[in-house]
Amino acid sequence: MTTSKIKVVYVTSSVFKRIESQIFAEKCFLSDGVTRVKDVFDFEFREVFISELLEIDIELMVKAEVANAYGQLRVPCIVEHAGLVFEDFRAEMYPGGLTKPMWNALGDKFVDETHSSGRRATARAVVAYCDGTCVKTFVGETRGTLAATPRGSRRFYWDTIFIPDGLTAPLTFAEIADNPAFGLEYKILNLSQSSRAMVQFLEHRRHHSPTLWPGMP
Repeated sequence: MTTSKIKVVYVTSSVFKRIESQIFAEKCFLSDGVTRVKDVFDFEFREVFISELLEIDIELMVKAEVANAYGQLRVPCIVEHAGLVFEDFRAEMYPGGLTKPMWNALGDKFVDETHSSGRRATARAVVAYCDGTCVKTFVGETRGTLAATPRGSRRFYWDTIFIPDGLTAPLTFAEIADNPAFGLEYKILNLSQSSRAMVQFLEHRRHHSPTLWPGMP
C-alpha cells in the first residue's frame, strides 16, 4: 500500500533556496538516518509577496512573514530566513534579521564597513510554520568565521564570506560549493544552518498533523 507524501508549501522567491531545497529533499535523511526526506515529503514552492519586517530577531521576523503568507494562501506553509550573528553581539542577536538589507546595501563592502574580517559569527536560520492555529519556529545554527574578502563564485548573499568551522581548509560556503572535493551537496548535507532547521521542522510535521487540515497530504 502506497502512503501519500506530506505536502510542504514553501514560500520563497529565491532561486538559490529552491535549488538547495531540491538537493536537500533528494539527498538528506531524517533523524532516523534511514528515511530520505523525499520519501515522506513533497515540497511545493509558492511565490507570495511579503513585506519583510526590519527586525534583528530572525524568529520575530519569520513569524510575521509566515502569518502573512498563510493569510494569503490559506494553507499550512513555511517561510525560512537566515542571517549572521556576530559572536560579540550574540546577546543582541546582531545583525540577525538585518543581515540581508545590510548585504543588499553594502554588497562586497560588508566586511569592510562592519569591520568583520576574521570575526567570529554564527549563521542562524529559522524555519517558521503556520497551520492556521499557531506559528512554530525551528532554529538551526552553524558557527564560523568571516573572511577578509568575498570568495567563491556562488554569490548567494553572505555565502561568499562565511567560513564554517570543522573543515581542514578555511573555505567559505561559496568556495565549498565550487570545490569538486566538496560541492554544494556537501554544504547542504553537512554544514547548512538552514538544513538543520528544516530537519527539525520536518520531524515535527511528520508526527503532528495540522489541527485544521487532518486530511491534507
